[in-house]
This record gives sequence, C-alpha cells and structure tokens, in this order.
Amino acid sequence: MVKITDNEEYLSQLLKQLVETTGEAEKAIERLVADRDVPKRIAESLACGLNILPKRYEANGGTIGSEGQKYLLLSKVMVVGLGGLGCQVVEQLVRCGVGIVVGVDADKFEETNLNRQLYADLNSIGQKKTEVTQRRVAAINDAVEFHPFVSRVEDLEDGAYQEVDLIFDCLDAIPPRLHLEEVGERLDIPLVHGAIGGWYGQVATVWPGSKMLSTVYGTKQEGIEKTLGNPPFTPAFIAAFMVSEGIKLLLGKKEKENKLMFADLLNNQWQNISL
Repeated sequence: MVKITDNEEYLSQLLKQLVETTGEAEKAIERLVADRDVPKRIAESLACGLNILPKRYEANGGTIGSEGQKYLLLSKVMVVGLGGLGCQVVEQLVRCGVGIVVGVDADKFEETNLNRQLYADLNSIGQKKTEVTQRRVAAINDAVEFHPFVSRVEDLEDGAYQEVDLIFDCLDAIPPRLHLEEVGERLDIPLVHGAIGGWYGQVATVWPGSKMLSTVYGTKQEGIEKTLGNPPFTPAFIAAFMVSEGIKLLLGKKEKENKLMFADLLNNQWQNISL
C-alpha cells in the first residue's frame, strides 16, 4: 500500500477544520487539494480516516466502511489487458475508489471488440486502449490516478511494478499469463487471474510461489476462447468476481488458499476446485 503522507496528522486536522468551516466534505477536500497541493485520492483518504465518507463512496460504506475505503484509496493495482475482462475490472475498481490503477495494453480498439469490450464504441475504433481507458477513468472518478503503459506485459521493466499491491491478469493468451505469474513470484505480488471462453469462465488468486497458472495450463498454448469466442455477459460476470476477490485481498479479508473457481453460465453451475 502506498504511504499516505509524512504530515498525515497535520493535514487531517486541517481537513477537519475545513469540513467544519465549509459544512461539506467535498468542498473541504477540494480546498485541501487546491491549498496544499495534495493529491485528491490522499485528501479523500484523510477524510475517510476521520470517518467522513465522500458522497461518491457512501454506497460503499456499509460493505467496505470508512477505514476500508481509506485503504482502497491508498492502494495501487495493475490491470494487464484492457479488453473484455480488463475494461470491466477497471470500471469497477475506479468506482470502488482504488487510488492508483496501472493499465497495460499495447493494442487499439477494433470492430471485433464492439460485442463485449466496455470501452469499445464507434468513436474509439482505432484508438489506443490505454488512452480511451484513461479518459473513462477521469470521467468517473477524478481522485483515481491512472498510469498507462502501451506495452506487451513481457516488455515491461520491473520499475512498472513499483509499489503495486495486486495484479489483475486479464490477458487472453497463455504464454503472457505464465510470464505474469513468474513476475508476481519474483516481485512477491499476488495476482487475481481471470479467463473466459463462451459460456465459461474461471477466477483464481495466484499467490507468489503457488505455481497456480502453471498447474492449470501446463504446456497448453491456447485457451478455449480461441474456439468458443466471447459473448458480452461472460466477461462482465467473471470481472465482477475478479474485483470482489481483489477487494477482499486489499482489505485483508482473503484467506490464502489455492482454489480455482469455475463458472458454467450455460448450466448455472459453479465449482471451487482445490489445486
């Protein structure tokens, strides 16, 4: 988790005074951002530390709580792959108020993406996925920082992972997934893995050293999505479970276990498979 600030106590007291003066948390946060040059995610986290939830997170409160919201605002995650799964994952993370989201994708939107990829529309065809995603993030939550990398994950240097608490594997090919597993193990960063194909999907938390993906995929080079394709509902469903798993992990509510959760949306079946 990213450190909040060296003068947290002073800024918290200042924010408290601003709330009392302005009578509204949002105005007080904006004042602190403007007067003290504090990143908005930090100002919001200070408010949460005072048990004051900004309005945009009020509906999160009963589930996540003020302290949990503070932790999310101070968290940094990476989403690798900004396609069918990745766009849905980013959308939910940003609405949850995860403070820094790193997005990795080397591609541009194409017409074949229109059936399922949340940020693909007639205006975004031909545009870089990272650029479209960055605009979307800014339009939803201006407190969240989006750091784009127009790159294949295999080409990322270790500096890209600095202070990352959690990686979301939203890739659509097996070799880069296994590369990401190796990076997570080497840098001691857990992964939330998601994969989809047709009516089917799977989710797993890959703990460093577990070799979960190596066990699942073995020597396979292609997944079932190459044959079955992907309708729009499967990535939306699986992405929701991925974000749920990720939020639990960031908040310390996730047990360390090696389980693959498999969903069959055709027959409405769900299995937890221990590996």
